[in-house]
Amino acid sequence: MNTPSAPDSIKLSVILPCYNGAETIAVQLEALASQHWPGGWELIVVNNGSTDASMQIVEGYRSRLPELKIVEAYLPGTTRLGVPHSYNTGIKAARGQAFVFCEADDEVAPGWLEAMGRALAEHEFVVARLDHRKLNADWLHPSHGDGYQASGLYRLPKYPYFFSASACGFGLQKALYEKLGPLSIDFPMVHDGEYCWRAQLAGHRLHFAPDALIYYREKSALKARFRQGQNWGRDTTRMHQYYGAPKARFALPRQLVSMARALPSGVWAVLSCALRPLQGRRLLADWVWNMGWSTGKLLLILQNPPLPSREHMTAAAAESAAPASTEQNPAAGSQPQGIGLQN
Repeated sequence: MNTPSAPDSIKLSVILPCYNGAETIAVQLEALASQHWPGGWELIVVNNGSTDASMQIVEGYRSRLPELKIVEAYLPGTTRLGVPHSYNTGIKAARGQAFVFCEADDEVAPGWLEAMGRALAEHEFVVARLDHRKLNADWLHPSHGDGYQASGLYRLPKYPYFFSASACGFGLQKALYEKLGPLSIDFPMVHDGEYCWRAQLAGHRLHFAPDALIYYREKSALKARFRQGQNWGRDTTRMHQYYGAPKARFALPRQLVSMARALPSGVWAVLSCALRPLQGRRLLADWVWNMGWSTGKLLLILQNPPLPSREHMTAAAAESAAPASTEQNPAAGSQPQGIGLQN
């Protein structure tokens, strides 16, 4: 573990990626403007080619966020890369000894930054707690418990039993980031899960900081929920394969049967919207997301794309963030083959 000597003296760099976040970013900026950390902190807003009023809103907070930087992650005329590229770009401009992530559609709670700073003074990889209720309508509240990352880290229920967390709650000591390398741009949706796995394979532990709270905003439009589920289903399956999971036998017919079995639940969810609106909308929202996940897996099976080698993926991610460090770590991003994951 790389632990700074004086907890209150480390400077923090808060990284906030943004692409067309005008509808929600003011809520986040307002919450950030009330944060405090004795060692000092900077806010780096990473603009990934926004075409709305996002950056004008950010500029309006300069007087309340004196160490505010806006950096550009998108080069016009090129392919727009995803959130991991924005985080890597923000870290390139960072001057802190630790990096704290947050996002334009969420809201950090009072005391969040101080809780993250205290935790990062002792732990190299820190994860905040998520609240799924404040920013979401009742029908989007978790149907069981308080939701993902509300009381601890999610753990894979089968071998290798890795912990995972959402990047919107990440805190990383600079030395750890330099050791592990940049977030992977080849997993645009599950870059956070991949980074958690990468850290654990390299022998590093994730520390859950319950006092560091983030209010998480769910997707409310059904089309957006379906698209999110689809992207996560595809990316998660790719990640499992990348880490050595064998392809399931008869994957296509099994996936089609699974999706067919889920259709009656969708019909019942639609009917429930008329009979019991709150419960029905919750059932429909969950069903749409899960059907999106299944569709993402199906598309991956049909496309059967060759997975790039680990060396290629590491080089691509490193290129997107270089020069994040002046030193090169030849082991960064390398993974052992075939760790026995099952679909």
